[in-house]
Amino acid sequence: MTRHQTAEQIQQQANQWLELQRTGLNEQQQQAFLHWLNESPEHHAVYQQSQQVDQLLAQFDDAQTAAISSPSNHFHFRKVWAIAACVAILMISLTSYQFWPSTSNANFNAQYQSARAEQLDFVLPDGSKLSLDAQTQLILQFDAKQRVSHLKQGRALFDVAKNPQRPFIVNTHRANITVLGTRFSVDSKSNSTRISVEHGRVKVQSTRHAQHLIELVQGQQAVLNDQGVDVQSMNPQLVDAWRNGRLVFNNVPLNEVCAEFNRYHDADFEFTDQSVSNLMLSGTFSASELDNFLDLLPHVLPIKIKNNNNHIVISKS
Repeated sequence: MTRHQTAEQIQQQANQWLELQRTGLNEQQQQAFLHWLNESPEHHAVYQQSQQVDQLLAQFDDAQTAAISSPSNHFHFRKVWAIAACVAILMISLTSYQFWPSTSNANFNAQYQSARAEQLDFVLPDGSKLSLDAQTQLILQFDAKQRVSHLKQGRALFDVAKNPQRPFIVNTHRANITVLGTRFSVDSKSNSTRISVEHGRVKVQSTRHAQHLIELVQGQQAVLNDQGVDVQSMNPQLVDAWRNGRLVFNNVPLNEVCAEFNRYHDADFEFTDQSVSNLMLSGTFSASELDNFLDLLPHVLPIKIKNNNNHIVISKS
């Protein structure tokens, strides 16, 4: 949401999306709707409340609607008027939404999704800040006792507002991460989870290896995979390098490096040999310059590359 958007404008946009959904969204419209919904927590809140209003109004049948203007049926008139009053109160609360502190309600649920080459930034109701890298899916579920984030896939940067009474928890398919207030990044892939800490402390519990419970501090990162948990040192200033278009690798398998570039480019990588995909690479590269990366790669690794309309075949040299 831009700073100049008013509650009325957001409400109008939410109503337009509800109307389009009644007739059915095509694929392009669905992508546009998700983009609008993910732009800010206010969009989520107003849209969800608008849905409730829509569902409430759907309970009115023709007879009840007619009863409002019928002086002979006072019982129906009072019943429908009471429902309409509730709707009016709710609509007033929608219009006033942006002027109330968002932390006044501990409960908050939202779903965020970014497309290829898209990065999104949010300020959450508790004051925490969230940044999504490209091709990331994340679900938030806040209540009075805890703040839970389910990172389904992709990478996110969390700048957590400290609250000892409400720990901030990030779950991936390989790790449960708990913090009170800190700034850290979580990268969830199908075969690994990587947690990198810029400052503060982060507790990491492996979901695959229950005995692995560790605490990370500033300048540390943990990689969780099928082999276990590997804790490494890193430059804390590079935790959010990806937000500035830089991809930083420190002894990372080539297939993971290519997967990183695939977040920003519609490319299909093929490795002719597993030994090639497991080659280790270190360095800093521009996320937007795939061609330059591919040109450089054969000079630093014993490989050759064929690129046919973004179908990239990597084999031994």
